[in-house]
Amino acid sequence: MIIHQCEQGSEDWFNLRKGKMTASHAQEIGNQGKGLETYVNTIMSELYSNAEKEQFSNKDTERGHELEDQARSIYGIEKGVLIRTVGFIEQSEFSGCSPDGLIDHHVGDNGGIEIKCPNDYQYFQYLLFKEKAIDSKYLWQIQMNLMITGRNWWDFIAYNPNYPKSIFIYRIYPDPEMFKKISIGLEMGEEKIKAIKKIINN
Repeated sequence: MIIHQCEQGSEDWFNLRKGKMTASHAQEIGNQGKGLETYVNTIMSELYSNAEKEQFSNKDTERGHELEDQARSIYGIEKGVLIRTVGFIEQSEFSGCSPDGLIDHHVGDNGGIEIKCPNDYQYFQYLLFKEKAIDSKYLWQIQMNLMITGRNWWDFIAYNPNYPKSIFIYRIYPDPEMFKKISIGLEMGEEKIKAIKKIINN
């Protein structure tokens, strides 16, 4: 595991992720089906393309970055912890993840955070239904983060400053069954990547 310090969304960050399966697509990886094949083909097409990666930005994405920083600060104060930001964590030449933050404790109780800044309707679902409102793709993403980093837990955070209770936090622990599915999916993906490289390089 190699931790790269760079700004997420920067050119360096995009270059580190090129040709790698990442935790944001852990659901496709864990399901090991057509979604995995499509995903691998997509990342490989980007790897061999000379086109520069489009860094899409508008008022919504800028607001998202601003709110993410706010959420990180509020969480840190509420939990009384220091949050370490990182760029990209490389598991191997084939995979990695980009956590929204890592929490380090000297007693070995180490965790991480995944921040989402949903709109009013989506956030209200968290207030109503709690953890049942968490999209399965986020649960898969967090499990792959846990697997790669070896952390003990991961807090899912939803933040929307339009509500008096502006932050929703739910702690998630390692799931061995999901780890197994992700591991198998990563092995399958690695074989597909190697096969594509062999075809293109020849």
